[in-house]
Amino acid sequence: MLSALTLGLQMGLTTAMPMPASVIALGTQPQFEVDAYTRQIEDRGGWWLELDDRLLVVAPATALPELVAGEQVLDELGWIRPDELALQARGCAIHPSAPLPAIARAGRYALVRTPATLLPYQLPEISEWRPVVPNRSIAQDWRARGRIDLAKRTVNPAVQQRVDTVDRDRWFGVLEDLAIYDRSSRHLDIVNARDWLLGQFARLGLQTSIHAFPMSGTVAVPQENVIGTLVGTTLPDEWIIVGAHYDSIQINAPEEATAAPGAEDNASGCAAVVEMAEVFTRFPPQRTMIFTCFSGEEQGLIGSTHWVEQALFPAGDLPKIKLALIMDMIGYSSDGQYDVLLETSNMLSSVFQPFQNAVADYASELVPHTSTYPFGSDHMPFIDRSVPSLLVIEYDYDDYPGYHKTTDVPGAIAHVLDMGGGVLKMNAAVLTEAAGYNDNSVFRDDFE
Repeated sequence: MLSALTLGLQMGLTTAMPMPASVIALGTQPQFEVDAYTRQIEDRGGWWLELDDRLLVVAPATALPELVAGEQVLDELGWIRPDELALQARGCAIHPSAPLPAIARAGRYALVRTPATLLPYQLPEISEWRPVVPNRSIAQDWRARGRIDLAKRTVNPAVQQRVDTVDRDRWFGVLEDLAIYDRSSRHLDIVNARDWLLGQFARLGLQTSIHAFPMSGTVAVPQENVIGTLVGTTLPDEWIIVGAHYDSIQINAPEEATAAPGAEDNASGCAAVVEMAEVFTRFPPQRTMIFTCFSGEEQGLIGSTHWVEQALFPAGDLPKIKLALIMDMIGYSSDGQYDVLLETSNMLSSVFQPFQNAVADYASELVPHTSTYPFGSDHMPFIDRSVPSLLVIEYDYDDYPGYHKTTDVPGAIAHVLDMGGGVLKMNAAVLTEAAGYNDNSVFRDDFE
């Protein structure tokens, strides 16, 4: 646990002292204006946190009124220290107690206020709870900060060709087919879903395999990741992973009596893996693409972790991976604004740029947000091994009425074709350049 003294040593002793705090709206201020403002806060002896569409401003009592003058103040928090705040993960339905009231949302965390002695921080740092370190961007709205306009480039015909091959209706059909199966890790019907996925990969001409792993309490039900491999034409020993989990869970009814359809969580992501395989088997890439549907995600990322730690790492294969793109809940929008969250660690944040370019050029309907505070999905085993990895997840997941319920059925996913279609186009564009292509056009590669 980070004490006030430790934070003070890290960030300067003044930040560990109690100071008054305000939360202000950032609106559509461009990034250079936000950067100038946060430097001003630091110059006045204060500190800040960027929380997507708002900013926490903490400063000496003599400086705060001037700093927030003219800004839209959303909340006054009184006097605080960094160690009186924490980031609490939201939406993974694994918290034993009710979530604390949120000061603001940022990525898949909420900023909460609580005595430091009550915070169950875990090591390594990445966990359901994260300490607050001053002067950090927890999550950022790229469109509001003007980053998408700056990323606009000339459309690449080779990329556009693959983006145009994406079929959102075909993707939704696969989603519907998967949602027929009870894909709970403790029900034998998940084996039927596994076989159906193997059949889809085989139909597309992929090399198919399974990776079995143990999971407590499921001895009678095989636990297996489903893998389809498309060998690269010129760079077969460089890999691109396209992954999602196909298992599901429901917590609102007796498990033994009611199915877990998991349409949004995560037939939507797994169907996108199949759709990406549809596209890239038609346009063979230079690098090897490994399409992987994980199981055991809902029990703690067991399938993906076992694959990374017990198969890829011992075989020395992790350095081959140039990108692991993971999709989890990509179809729902609560309001018709197609917000999508892109999440990785701060150390691996260079993977953001190709997605920024892809939204600007090929999926402009999306409103992208970024977070370097990752947790709770199948990108984590790769991140823990410093493999370039990123999670794509719709930003309204925590508002989805069917989340982890028996009501998570295809018809409940609002705006599914537009939301999911935008994500598919973005990912197809990123994967085209990441995997490389054999067209006569100039080869642009952001992943070398």
